Amino acid sequence: RRNRPAVLSTGQQMARSRPPSRARNEDETPPMDWLAELAPELQLLILEAVDDFSDCAAVSLATPRLGLLAFGHDLARFKDPLFAVAMQQQLAQRAARGDGHRTRSKGEQQTPVTEAILRKYSADRRARQEHFPWLERVSPALCLSTGIRGLGSRRFEFWRLQRGDEPGGLLRERSLQRGTIWHFTGEAGAERQVRTEYATGEVQLFEGEKGAERLVRTDFLDGTIKHHEGARGSERVVRTAYADGRLKHFEGEMGAERKVRTQFPDGGTQYYEGERGVERRVRTQFPTGNVQYYEGAQNRERLVRLRFPSGEVQFYEGELGAERCVRREVAGRVYFYEGEKGAEAVVRVVQATTETRLKAMRVTELREECGRLGLVTTGVKADLVARLRAYRSAPVPQCIPR
Repeated sequence: RRNRPAVLSTGQQMARSRPPSRARNEDETPPMDWLAELAPELQLLILEAVDDFSDCAAVSLATPRLGLLAFGHDLARFKDPLFAVAMQQQLAQRAARGDGHRTRSKGEQQTPVTEAILRKYSADRRARQEHFPWLERVSPALCLSTGIRGLGSRRFEFWRLQRGDEPGGLLRERSLQRGTIWHFTGEAGAERQVRTEYATGEVQLFEGEKGAERLVRTDFLDGTIKHHEGARGSERVVRTAYADGRLKHFEGEMGAERKVRTQFPDGGTQYYEGERGVERRVRTQFPTGNVQYYEGAQNRERLVRLRFPSGEVQFYEGELGAERCVRREVAGRVYFYEGEKGAEAVVRVVQATTETRLKAMRVTELREECGRLGLVTTGVKADLVARLRAYRSAPVPQCIPR
């Protein structure tokens, strides 16, 4: 005991101590988890007394059970991002040493914290400049420095890498008035913006070289995520994901993005047409394979057709909420109905032929059919019927045997 240092940190004492009731054999590898013999409440009190992040890391590496216990009970130092820095530094120390020892020997130099670790730490919202002296103490060759620039309402606090006496790349800037934080990556002089955090909780992510950074994603506190595409200054919204699983797709230039499709967690999809702000639903596809078609202005869309996977098609007329079935095509027959919604009755049944089917179809249905077949979709009903009739009656090319 006389050869030990006069003062040991809390973590070193815990790592080297053992119960007085038994001595350690020479072949036994320290440390021993003697705290397991104590009540959990006493173990937590001891862990709360560990007052240095390096000691917290040493305890966790020496006895992982204690580290998990502290983390699981939300002990502040074990949840702090600087604890992760200390853990990674000590893991790097052990890897560099390669001798399997769990603790650093007396007089051994600490492994500097890597640039990647410092960048990750500075990007954490919980990072604080009050911890910079600790970083400088454990990694003087590479740490973080801070300063203030600007005047009045345009005063900014900046963080940058510090390589000894030489300043390194800019990591972040914070507006002292608004609280907005800008994060950067890249070497000194070539730093590019990668993220912006607003006081409201909104976060924007960027990609691209310095001076050409473009917005690619916006995260909101309620879990909504917007995805953007386009060059800097003309980024347009192409997709919005909601916390409930909905996914909306958009088309159009920046400021004029219009909704074209909404996907639901159950597999259903709604399709829209129209300019931004007046998009109207035109089709809904259900997970069962059923497809409903609609007509009408936004929020007044009424059901006009229902198609089933079996090939059956039902046609509807009437205002929103009062749509009634007027025709049904199934198994080569056409059924005609009369009556109000829910009380429709068959009044006529005819054999389905191309001619009767075409005459019974609406203009919008005829145009959709023409479009599906690759035909011109312009003209009045007579033109569309004639076009489809000619297509149906055209001879089918025969394969010539080789």
